[in-house]
Amino acid sequence: MFRKLYLCIIMILVVFSMGYLLHFSDVNAGKKKIFVCYYCKDCECNFEADKFGKCVCGELLLPSDRRPAETSKYVCGCGEECKCGSISDKEGNCVCDKPMKERKGA
Repeated sequence: MFRKLYLCIIMILVVFSMGYLLHFSDVNAGKKKIFVCYYCKDCECNFEADKFGKCVCGELLLPSDRRPAETSKYVCGCGEECKCGSISDKEGNCVCDKPMKERKGA
């Protein structure tokens, strides 16, 4: 009798654990990881990138769970071959250490 009860409890725990793992693996599946500058309270650079690196103010970027910004004044000037995703409201160098260019239509 205890063996059946023990197996039943184990099966219930396995089912709940699998449901938990399957649910939370989908929650972050579509999220894009970005890196942002948290140090620039005074300079308001609003810098973010798809890769880890340095901000236009020279500080290191930190990972963030927030959504990527949809608008900015400057973008990475490397062109299509670069996928760093650097954007900023302040002129400077992107994560790949190349000068940023003004966004067209901004």
